[in-house]
Amino acid sequence: MGLGVTFVATAQPIATGLSGTGAEVTDGAKSSERPAWRGASVSYSHNLGVMTLAPAADPFYNPTWSHRLGLFPEWHFGNVVTLRGRFFLSQEFTDSDWTRYRNEVELSDVWLDTVWSGFTEKHSRVHLGADLRVTLPTSKTSQAQSRLFTLGPSLNVSRRFDVLSGLTLIYSARFTWRANQFATRQNQGPTISACGDTRALECLDFINTGVRNPTFDVLHGPVVAFSPHRKVDVTASFLMQRAWLPALAAAPAALMGSTQLDVGTDVATRDLMIFSLSVSYQAFKAVGFSAGAWTFSNQLGENGRYQFPLFNRNTTLFLDATFDLEGAVSSIRKEKS
Repeated sequence: MGLGVTFVATAQPIATGLSGTGAEVTDGAKSSERPAWRGASVSYSHNLGVMTLAPAADPFYNPTWSHRLGLFPEWHFGNVVTLRGRFFLSQEFTDSDWTRYRNEVELSDVWLDTVWSGFTEKHSRVHLGADLRVTLPTSKTSQAQSRLFTLGPSLNVSRRFDVLSGLTLIYSARFTWRANQFATRQNQGPTISACGDTRALECLDFINTGVRNPTFDVLHGPVVAFSPHRKVDVTASFLMQRAWLPALAAAPAALMGSTQLDVGTDVATRDLMIFSLSVSYQAFKAVGFSAGAWTFSNQLGENGRYQFPLFNRNTTLFLDATFDLEGAVSSIRKEKS
């Protein structure tokens, strides 16, 4: 999320998994004069699925509208190392397709980043930065995947140009390894009384979904952050992810019988593309607003055809307000003085 020239332009990279790729490059204030918790902020956003605006597009109308509260603590150890946390609380106003009850509050995973501010080569002005991310499985999705934790180092290269209030080009790559207890997603629920032996073939459907959990993945792509005005930022990113799956287990002998059983093709990878575009406005020192869209796109759609990765039925529109704690405290102190 640290991609913009100001803190408010950092909304989209958090959703796409980036961190610590721009704020260290463009921060013009003297860090020694700022508190160690500089950069800590709270955000509140509303999200709307694009198909919500097209009720006649599908045989069954399925709108999606939700809001989300984000907590982003930071602690800086001088100008070199920063610890960052990311955590979200979300709630869907419309009928959810997968929560247990209406308007259920959902938790995200907890992200913990150790960010190295990097260095800038003085002749080319190319900046190199890195971070190490650890996530804890507090979300229902990660718990269904029997996630224990993830470990993800990243490396980013950026270059800032003096165009109007600033233009920054970034290319970032992250490798993520997932520690999963099981190779497939698990079903939650009471034990089926008819299944005396949970290892029996007839009990498999009650234990797991058969969908394999990725073991590791590589996420990479370009990001462009442009500031036509000191209070306005435009940020766009296009990220590509390839995830590697565990190998399929051999078919049980009970299913093989006397004839050879066709178990299908072992697909070893999954591919995903993520596009985001946002426009941000720094209304006050402590408050900024951003609006835009992001799209998570599998390489193949539900009809088996390639889908346009920048905008499709999975696109989500958002409106976000971010409150910078350092700016709020400094404003209060200024009023008192």
